[in-house]
Amino acid sequence: MKIALVTGGTKGIGLQTVRRLVESEYKVITCSRSQETWATVLEIFPELSVVDHQQSDISVESDLENLFRHISAEYGVLDVAVNNASPALSSRGNFHEVDTSLLRETLSVDFWSQALCLKHEISLMNTGASIVNVSSVNGLRPTPNASMYSAAKHALEGLTRSLALENISSGIRINAVAPGVTWTPRWEERQIDAPNIRADVSNVVPIQRFANTDEIVNAIEFLLSEKASYIVGHTLVVDGGLSLT
Repeated sequence: MKIALVTGGTKGIGLQTVRRLVESEYKVITCSRSQETWATVLEIFPELSVVDHQQSDISVESDLENLFRHISAEYGVLDVAVNNASPALSSRGNFHEVDTSLLRETLSVDFWSQALCLKHEISLMNTGASIVNVSSVNGLRPTPNASMYSAAKHALEGLTRSLALENISSGIRINAVAPGVTWTPRWEERQIDAPNIRADVSNVVPIQRFANTDEIVNAIEFLLSEKASYIVGHTLVVDGGLSLT
């Protein structure tokens, strides 16, 4: 049985990735900040009781170290990894007006934590393993009012390509998926204060709608699979044409 890690697997794209990998008979490890959130997931999807959920905030280095210590001791190897965890954006606004601590927090959670996960994942992988980093169209284009988030995702793009070259001689493929606007619980929360947000945002996307999580996971699953065996250091953009505008 192949071993898979999906960070941030209790909501949105992460949860759908966990479900897909379980259906494909992977042994899945996931993590989140809250055990209660995972308990709620199990009420809705009891079949995910086979998942090894670890309460871990990967932005806290001691938590991250404990997570990978557990994986190493329990499984000794990783066959695939999906670096998905990304909390709600705390540094929205004009860059020079945003509190410095919030800028640092975004850089930490959306880049540095991902980099540390990659460092540990690669050390647990052998020939044939595959990693997909969940980036964003905002890592491919400028993003006013979310500048540090965009910078962090640009950095993740660069790290993805560099590590892809560094590790392909070991038979480890590393790629990324860059979603556009995807309808997740985070957007549902924003809809409470902005009831028209779904229609308003859809209007600026060429395909005229949000992605659903399955559409993003289709891309992740493809890049992890042998069907993508000759794809190295690539970012698959799944955005309904948004990055073309």
